[in-house]
Amino acid sequence: MKKKQVYVCNSCGYESPAWFGKCPMCGEWNTAVRISVEPTTSVETKNFEGPRALTDIQTSEHIRFSSGMKEIDRVLGGGIVPGSVVLISGEPGIGKSTLMLQTAARVTDNKPVLYISGEESESQLKLRAERLEITGEHIKVMTTGDLSFLTTLDIQEFSLIIFDSLQTLKLPGVSSLPGSVVQVRECANYIVSLAKGNGIPVFIVGHVTKGGQIAGPKLVEHLVDTVLYFEASKTGYRFLRTTKNRFGPSDEIAVLEMSSKGLEEISDLSTIFVEDYIPAPGNVITAVVEGSKTFLVEIQSLVSKPLYGTPRKLSNGVSFDRVLLIAAVLTRRAGIPLDSLDIYVNVAGGLQLSDPGVDLAIAASIVSAFFDKPLPEGFAAFGEIGLDGSIRSAMFSDRRIDRLKNSGFSTIHSPEGEITVRDIGEFLKRLRGGDT
Repeated sequence: MKKKQVYVCNSCGYESPAWFGKCPMCGEWNTAVRISVEPTTSVETKNFEGPRALTDIQTSEHIRFSSGMKEIDRVLGGGIVPGSVVLISGEPGIGKSTLMLQTAARVTDNKPVLYISGEESESQLKLRAERLEITGEHIKVMTTGDLSFLTTLDIQEFSLIIFDSLQTLKLPGVSSLPGSVVQVRECANYIVSLAKGNGIPVFIVGHVTKGGQIAGPKLVEHLVDTVLYFEASKTGYRFLRTTKNRFGPSDEIAVLEMSSKGLEEISDLSTIFVEDYIPAPGNVITAVVEGSKTFLVEIQSLVSKPLYGTPRKLSNGVSFDRVLLIAAVLTRRAGIPLDSLDIYVNVAGGLQLSDPGVDLAIAASIVSAFFDKPLPEGFAAFGEIGLDGSIRSAMFSDRRIDRLKNSGFSTIHSPEGEITVRDIGEFLKRLRGGDT
């Protein structure tokens, strides 16, 4: 029977029976790749169990077990769920393989762990294990990208299966190169079916593109149960962020530090990013909430006359649009002429913040830099700023206040608490008059 020819977008996975120059799904140009699809001649029938009433399903069938690392358990929602599929992505060299090998060595289950690597040889994995001081008695290693060997194994004998990485895997029945959109999609489908059908948890390592997105079709992120992004800061810390989790919160964060013995957990984040804080003009401390963690960060600002005709606005660690919004509110609602000045805002430590609760701290930092006057000792601020100049409550205000007080900050400006501020104009008067 004649094979069917289809064109697939190599960027997003969009399929079309005809060639296209610009992908109608993602808008990319010249990404159409022609592939051959085997026609389906018959439908294989299997003996499936009948549907079960929800009340008849026992939750004991899905008891979590620990990965051996408390921080990893927390971002997964409390541990590893049998039959779940976890996708871990990150830039090259950030430590994805190291994390997977450490997890394989520490997982708290009596069964062995199957580690499938398509990127490293057996000797390379052994050298990595020796560096991490891992004996690996219960770790079974397979260095291949061909998934056909899984049909010869008894999957039930393993407590966890790790694939490193998705872009190196291939299925013999798919006429496409490893790493291509079609091959990645089909391999992901096969792995998810394997995990769900046998109740075995699976970790998949994935690559990222230049834009920081997971390489391959977006369908992969929809198929898996949990998506974790592994990223690094300029301070050397590694952040493992949950962006999707069917079995727990999707906004958790774990902080790890790379050492000579592998990745080490940082359980207390409270003050590690403000250890070098100096009360200088433009420097402000605020409290940030990421998942279940509350920690302090330092906001830095610099305001100066433009070197050229057009004033510049730059930000690092916070949204550029957010900085423009806050500067506009200060200009319009507080009467500070910032529109003709250069403004530079930075989050110390290379952190990337999306918490709107840092708005008030950014405003205080810009005002302090504008007047070239440091803020009082023990000063801290948090709250969200509206376009009308109002200062609104931030989520988990009690946790932020407690964290700041425990770290020695007594003058805390926020919409809720001992020093209450509700308007940006009122807040500016307090800063200029020293009334805290």
